[in-house]
Amino acid sequence: MYTVLFGGVQSFEPGGQVGEADPVRPLVEAIDRARAASLLDGEPTPIALSIWATLHGLVALELAGALDTAMADTAFRSAIHATLRGWTTPSVFRALRRTEPGP
Repeated sequence: MYTVLFGGVQSFEPGGQVGEADPVRPLVEAIDRARAASLLDGEPTPIALSIWATLHGLVALELAGALDTAMADTAFRSAIHATLRGWTTPSVFRALRRTEPGP
């Protein structure tokens, strides 16, 4: 479905202004809200790029047949949580670590 929806590999040039029709715009807006609420720490472009790259990498693996459904569910959940944790403010990070289940 990814290929049907997006026509295959898409170009991505981070660093410019996000336009009204840019597919990354909702992500950047969510990052801006999280930064305003002191949940995430960092500049929006690197945060968006890390999230975008993580998810697109997982989608590529899934499309290639490298992940079955259960593995894809686990991989998507753990990868996005880990990526977001890396951008959280110190107080949010400490709170997340206290509430996460152990290994």
